[in-house]
Amino acid sequence: MFSIKRIGLWGRRRKDSDQGAVTSVLAALLAGGVVMGLGAVVIDVGQLYVEREQLQSGADAASMAVALSCIRGDLCTSAAQTTLATTFAGRNAGGDQKAGTQICINNTGCPATWNTAITCPPMFTPPAGQSIGNYVEVRTSTLTSTGGTLLPPTFAGALSGINYKGKQVGTCARVNWGPPVVTKVFALGISLCDWKRMTGNNTNFYSPIGSLLSGLGLYTTIGLNPPTPGADSAIVKSGSTVLLGSVAPSCTTPLNTTVPRGYGWLMYQDLSAPDSNCMMNLAVDDLPRASLLSFTSLTCIPLLQGYAAAGRPILVPIYDKLIPSVSPILSVAPQYHIVGFAPFVPTGYYTLLGGLVKGLTSILSGGLAQGINDVLCITSACITGYFTKLLTPATRPTGFGTGQNFGATVIARTG
Repeated sequence: MFSIKRIGLWGRRRKDSDQGAVTSVLAALLAGGVVMGLGAVVIDVGQLYVEREQLQSGADAASMAVALSCIRGDLCTSAAQTTLATTFAGRNAGGDQKAGTQICINNTGCPATWNTAITCPPMFTPPAGQSIGNYVEVRTSTLTSTGGTLLPPTFAGALSGINYKGKQVGTCARVNWGPPVVTKVFALGISLCDWKRMTGNNTNFYSPIGSLLSGLGLYTTIGLNPPTPGADSAIVKSGSTVLLGSVAPSCTTPLNTTVPRGYGWLMYQDLSAPDSNCMMNLAVDDLPRASLLSFTSLTCIPLLQGYAAAGRPILVPIYDKLIPSVSPILSVAPQYHIVGFAPFVPTGYYTLLGGLVKGLTSILSGGLAQGINDVLCITSACITGYFTKLLTPATRPTGFGTGQNFGATVIARTG
C-alpha cells in the first residue's frame, strides 16, 4: 500500500522533472521562426485592416462630398469631380494622405479599368413610377507616398525565406440623390415659367430665414446665401393669365402670352378640396384643377401667411401647362400639369379688396418694388416669396421621385 507521503513525494518528483520544458519549447519555436512568423501575421494583417478602414472612410467622405457638390449646382461630371474626390479620400488616408481614387457618376465617364476588384453592393430596384435618382460611386485603393500600389509588410519582409512584397487594399462607396417621393404638398401651384424667372433659370436660391421645423423634415443645403432685401418677387394669380391673357411681370423675354405663368390654388380632379392643412396628394404628371371653393380663402391663405411670418419653406407643385376646361379664352377650373415640386418661402400676400390691401408686409424688405407690384396686384391677388434649396438625408431608400429636381433633394448612402 502506498502512503500519502509516498504519493506526495512521487508527485513532487514529477513536477520537478517538468522544469525547463517551457523554455526548451520556446527556444525551439524561436529557432524555427514560428514565433517570428506568427508576429508577422498578426502585425501585417492588422496593418491591412487599418489600411482598409482608412480607405473606406476616404471613399465615404469623397462620395458624399461629390454628391453635395452636384446638389449645389457645380459641374457634375466624373472628370470635373475627380479632384474633389481625391482630396477627401486623401484626407482620410493616414500619415501619407494618399489614396488611389476613381469615381463614376451616373455610369458616365467611368474608368475603363478599375484599380480594384472591390465593388459596391448591387443597386436597389425602385418601384414602378420611381427612379434611382443620380449617384456617384467612389473606389479607393492603396497608394503609397512613393507611388506604389502595394501596402508593404512591416515585419514579414524581414523574415528569411518569405517573398511577401505587400498587398493592395480596395474599398467602394456609393451615394444616391434625387427628388423626393412626394406624398403631400401645399395646394399652391406655381408656374415653371415663374420658377425659372425667380431662380435665374436654376441659378439663384436663398436659404430660409426662419425655423425649418416643418412637417417636410427638410434641411437647408450647405452654401446657400441668406436672402437680401428685394430677393423675393411677386407672382400673379394664374386665373388672370387665363382670362385676361397677359399679366406682367412676364416670365419670358420677349413677352410670350402662350407660356403659362402665375400661381393657382389647387383642388383634386373630382373638385374635392385639400385637407384641413391645405395639403394634397400629388405626383408628377397629375392634373389638379384650379380651386373654385371658398375653402382657399378660409384655410389656405391664413396658413400661407403663417408660413410667411415664420419664414418657413413649403413644398409646392410646379406646373408647365394650364389646360382650359371650357375654351382657351375663358376657362372654368382649368387643369394644371404638374412637372415637379419646389421648396418655396412665402413672404407676403396681396389682395385686390379695397383697391389694394396688403395682407402681410414683405418680411425681407418691408416693401417691395411698390411702384410696379401695387399696380399689378390691383388686378390680381399676388403672392411674394423666393425659392430655396432643401436637403434631407435618408436611410435605405427604395426609390426617388421622377421629373426635374426643383430644389428639394433626398440624399442617401446606398453602398
